[in-house]
Amino acid sequence: MLGLTALIAVAILAVAGSAATDQTAAPALNPDRYHHVAQVTWVVADVERVADYWQHLGIRDIHRDGVVNLPNLTYQGKPDPASVKQITAQVDALEIRWIQPVKGGKFWQDALQKRGDGLRVVSYNVRSSQEFDDQIKYFASKGVGVLAENSWQGHAGKGRFAYLDTTAQGGGNTIGLIDDPDARAPAPSTANDYPVGKITHFAWVVNDVRQVDAYYTGLGFKPFSAIDHNISLDRIYRGQPGVYEMWLGWDRTGDAPFEWVQQITGPDVYVEYQKAHGEGFHHLGVNVTDMDEAIKLMTTRGAPPTQLAAWKTAKGNKGRAVYLDTDPHGGVTLELIYSPQ
Repeated sequence: MLGLTALIAVAILAVAGSAATDQTAAPALNPDRYHHVAQVTWVVADVERVADYWQHLGIRDIHRDGVVNLPNLTYQGKPDPASVKQITAQVDALEIRWIQPVKGGKFWQDALQKRGDGLRVVSYNVRSSQEFDDQIKYFASKGVGVLAENSWQGHAGKGRFAYLDTTAQGGGNTIGLIDDPDARAPAPSTANDYPVGKITHFAWVVNDVRQVDAYYTGLGFKPFSAIDHNISLDRIYRGQPGVYEMWLGWDRTGDAPFEWVQQITGPDVYVEYQKAHGEGFHHLGVNVTDMDEAIKLMTTRGAPPTQLAAWKTAKGNKGRAVYLDTDPHGGVTLELIYSPQ
């Protein structure tokens, strides 16, 4: 009996010690959560006009949600109830959420006033409410608070989203977290027209690519895989020979590359963007199988090319990148990418 009592006492102490360790353990970044962009929040002054244009470009899987009320929204910890006109679209496994603020929503209202139309938040799904809380605690330990947060009651439980305060130092990018028990893993959409069936590339224009790299590295993300001095081949800018150069920072840890562009010489579409919007999200990339045919197709849909460039692959083939004139229709450029094998 004495032996059994001693064993029980040891077990209780071990459990208590383990619980104490868990309570004091430092929060950690979960890099798996940031492999796939689940949603982008795209803030615009006229949601119907913008959605109609992008639908004409080939994004067909669109749902008009009407006016959506967010009574539980907060901004910097204070109540900020809002209503927005909202249209959502599904492009493969990415949700696009176009938002036109109607009332409240200081984060969205300020973005529109200061920077115009544009894609403002890149969000990631978590697997559980606990993981959502853990990631919020982790970023708080790094000095990153929550800018805006909302909650709602879903069918399977309480849903939440949070916008983290990464915008100023993170190259104009706001990281979002989504805890939605009703939509843990939405099925990919196949309803959109070529070439906008899948977003394969996300890109920002920034003031200093090395500072942005250092900021995200300091938050626990992997350093950029490369920062290249880019002088493309076959440069054309709005019908004239191009002289533009830039620094390109590459983050390839996710299922679609992130590109961070620091312009060196212009003129080019990056200079145009920065004058109109400041630092921030510049373009979405899609892959094409025939660049010349894709240019013709998108021109007929209302998106002619503005800037062209090329590069040589390791096998000596020529890859091509073409920017389309879509910025006037929502503050985001669409890029066509031809990358030969």
